[in-house]
Amino acid sequence: MSMVTVFLPDGSSRELPAGSTALDLATDIGPGLAKAALVALIDGSPTDLSAPLADTTTVEFVTDRAPEALEHLRHSTAHVLAQAVLQLWPGATFAGGPAIEDGFYYDFELPDGATFSESDLERIDVRMREIIAADQVFERFELDLEPAKVLMAAHPYKQAFMDLASAGEDADGEVSGGDQISFYRNTAASDTSGAGFVDMCRGPHVPSTGRLGHFALMRVAGAYFRGSEKNPMLQRIYGTAWANKKDLAAHLHRLEEAIKRDHRRLAAELDLVSWPEELGPGLAVWHPRGALVRKVMEDYSRSRHETGGYDFVFSPHIAKSVLWETSGHLDFYKDGMYPAMEMDGASYYPKPMNCPFHVMIYKSQQRSYRDLPIRLFELGAVYRYELSGAVHGLLRSRGFTQDDS
Repeated sequence: MSMVTVFLPDGSSRELPAGSTALDLATDIGPGLAKAALVALIDGSPTDLSAPLADTTTVEFVTDRAPEALEHLRHSTAHVLAQAVLQLWPGATFAGGPAIEDGFYYDFELPDGATFSESDLERIDVRMREIIAADQVFERFELDLEPAKVLMAAHPYKQAFMDLASAGEDADGEVSGGDQISFYRNTAASDTSGAGFVDMCRGPHVPSTGRLGHFALMRVAGAYFRGSEKNPMLQRIYGTAWANKKDLAAHLHRLEEAIKRDHRRLAAELDLVSWPEELGPGLAVWHPRGALVRKVMEDYSRSRHETGGYDFVFSPHIAKSVLWETSGHLDFYKDGMYPAMEMDGASYYPKPMNCPFHVMIYKSQQRSYRDLPIRLFELGAVYRYELSGAVHGLLRSRGFTQDDS
């Protein structure tokens, strides 16, 4: 029988029969590791435990105690979320579902333009826990591009990711590089057809759904496909997942405390700032109390800049397009700017930044190196066209005052 030799992080080696998997290696090391391992790092690359081992590779295991385990737990939980939604809403389709900081999300398009409600999260949660309790095995398989597109014929967003990858473009991490497309299937014991649920995914996943379970579905939001308002609006479900019940509870407690301290809530309770719907998303008005707090902050900023040798300047709120063409904003930042206002035979744009005006001040007369350094400072109002779903109180606004120097 031919054998393969693999190396462990401590420099030791093990011999196993050819065709052995990473899980076989973990079992050979000890049953405790086989039970705790989630994925393997083969020559540093995250890989399923079911992957066969090549000769002379170095293998390390990621257990639920490792910080990097969270990414894999969350990614696999997102897969179960997609499975639950497509089972509960026949005719639904799905796009991408990555792990993110503190959790995961998945984007869906429901039939007939339907949308999720917050109450739907409870139904989805119940179905997800049924899938997890069934301990369904994640089975990886690969297909060439054309058979892969046939398999995903009912899911145009998955096909779009394939087209991007085949053209050598960024597919948001949904498709692995190479000539083949990878998929994962997990099948319930009651499914005698063997078809199961299939999702296109670069992987890896934890060995089975039974390794999951410490999760919570958080909220529903709208999200454009691939983040572009030119694409269809999808329904996004956010969730969080952790390695154990204690860590999940601690995270949910932190979120509860953060809500109590949300600046938007405090702004209303303390009568500081408000965001009237009549103004539009991301546009605030400062009430007398808030204006006093703001004045104290601005006075401090002016004092520090004055001590630092800065000269104060002011600039208008709009400028002709030629300024923004020269600065490069129209070439590289136009999507983040408000649309042009046409008047007097020219296009005027609200300013997204103050610095081009400061350059105009510098250019207003001939300068000598003896004039340097020239320090200019402005508390200037700027306007940026943030997507309505991205604005967040004073932290992500469409109109705000910027300390530019």
